[in-house]
Amino acid sequence: MSCSPRIGHPTFGVEWSRQNQRCKRENYRDTMQVVDDAHGYRLPRWFGVLPDNQRSMKAYVIFAVTAVMLAAAEPDLARFGAKGAFQLEYSGASYARSSHGVTERLADGTSKLYPLPQSSFAMYARLRPADLALNPLSATGERYTREETIGPHQIEGEKLWFGNTFYDGEGYRGVGAFGYFDSVARRYRIFSPPQVAPYEVSAILVEPATVWLGLDHFGEDISTFPGGLVKWDRATHAVRRYPIEFVVSKIVRHGESLRLTTRSGYALLNGDKFQRFEGNKPVAQFPPPPSKY
Repeated sequence: MSCSPRIGHPTFGVEWSRQNQRCKRENYRDTMQVVDDAHGYRLPRWFGVLPDNQRSMKAYVIFAVTAVMLAAAEPDLARFGAKGAFQLEYSGASYARSSHGVTERLADGTSKLYPLPQSSFAMYARLRPADLALNPLSATGERYTREETIGPHQIEGEKLWFGNTFYDGEGYRGVGAFGYFDSVARRYRIFSPPQVAPYEVSAILVEPATVWLGLDHFGEDISTFPGGLVKWDRATHAVRRYPIEFVVSKIVRHGESLRLTTRSGYALLNGDKFQRFEGNKPVAQFPPPPSKY
């Protein structure tokens, strides 16, 4: 299934990485590109070397182009459940459309929203104690501000499985989670094991016995950084996390292996062994994501 765009955040230069469309900020000399994978749109790299008086005008132009491209991203309108009555809700965010829950089409033609449950401060304190120690609530005026949305997702029968996404910086927080909406029971079931809680979910693959999750951290560098790959046993809820140096944007079954798509190429996981490829060329490691720090 296709994925919803990343939650927008009111800071210029947010990076998205979803199936066909990316807006990414390259953090070298404030340089920026806008790329559409399907059509090859690209803005030149002159932005970072312009004088300040010209840069502000160019920034406005880039901002406008970015906003238009992201607004045009197609939301996933696939229906599920009895008579296809259920689908993701989409509403406007700062840069793009985000999903804040599931809607049901009722017999009278109206719809009912089942909003995605949001984490509480108690959950944050329990599941992310190290982060709370580094960034106490007093640093944000005793406010626990979060906006968790439905990110990558997959329909399985009467259920919509998903991972959540959230911005984790500049006063915003969140708790990483995944789970499903059951269209028969009309309720969510959400899991936040400690290995997932510090991260948002960048990719998901639901299999009969296992749920696979790509994890990343979306923080104040306005970029995503690797959080690993998680294997979750559906029967026992046992978790195994694979530390990897790349952000996974898509997971598919490829014979006996998992194929993990990333910025620089793809990786195959067979058993416990990773093989990495840039194009068709094997590599030992992928390069680190760009950062302005």
